[in-house]
Amino acid sequence: MGLLDLARRLLRVPAEATTGLREPAARPDRAAQHPWDPQRAAHAQPPAAPQAAPADPQPPNLPAACLFFSYATGRACGTGQALNPAERAVLEELERLLQEPQRLSSWIPRPPAVLPRLLACLREDDSSLREACAVLQEDPYLATEVLRLANSARHQHGNPVTDLKRAAVRLGFDGLRRAISSSLVRPLFDVRREPMLAQALPRLWTHAQNKSDWCRRIATQREVDAFDAYLAGLTHNLGWIGALKALERSSSSTAPGFSSAFVEALNRCSERMFACSAERWAINSALSGLGSALRSHPLRECPQPLAQVLSQADEQATRELAAG
Repeated sequence: MGLLDLARRLLRVPAEATTGLREPAARPDRAAQHPWDPQRAAHAQPPAAPQAAPADPQPPNLPAACLFFSYATGRACGTGQALNPAERAVLEELERLLQEPQRLSSWIPRPPAVLPRLLACLREDDSSLREACAVLQEDPYLATEVLRLANSARHQHGNPVTDLKRAAVRLGFDGLRRAISSSLVRPLFDVRREPMLAQALPRLWTHAQNKSDWCRRIATQREVDAFDAYLAGLTHNLGWIGALKALERSSSSTAPGFSSAFVEALNRCSERMFACSAERWAINSALSGLGSALRSHPLRECPQPLAQVLSQADEQATRELAAG
């Protein structure tokens, strides 16, 4: 079995039963079982990212939450409609769930524990780079991704590199942090077998990538740390997995459309699910602080600088992709 096939099998998020999402299982120590070959890794191709089917263009005058929902799910979102009983039941179920944050881990996938460990290593000095490379060396998938990105057209300077430290130096601390984060978050958006999630998750990932890029650009204009903003944009849509899971389990999951009042309330539930989860993940202080702020303020009204960057990037990414 090739290294790439091994990485795909080990990192694939399993399909769950309809009783809720499970927290990703702990990843085994693969280094001892599957030696890492830097020569092969330097030329390896990445696992295929989830592919989103084109979304139907939506009217540009819809509220941002409705534009996003229609883009992600392919369902209509009507304006000026009141909540119906089935929609109200979904929101009540989500409210009960949010009163018990410890249950969220079975609804929203958690980034692997190695992510905060690696980010903590990268303190922008030589010793931290050596420490990060030692951790990467234990994970063939991440090591392969770092080498692939270092040898991509964007970073190509001379001969291909097969040494992990040289690859890390070529990417730079910020590039290495982004490569690690994206590689570890992407599998959380793998396709599930539930129909709505199967359609929505690839689009959620495409949106997350677009949003994280916008976050990084906007952050430089707002005196917000660019990597913190990138990580917030990359993980923010994980809250929608829990919200759409609740909708999938409801009697209204097959409805062709939903009221705008419901979609805007569902959007707020997704923000709160992300907020509670981000605090519990403890990836870094910035993401935990964002979670704390979003538990009490809707994203568009939150005064925290990182939240303001995320809000602007979220709306920009939504309008670009929905117009698609």
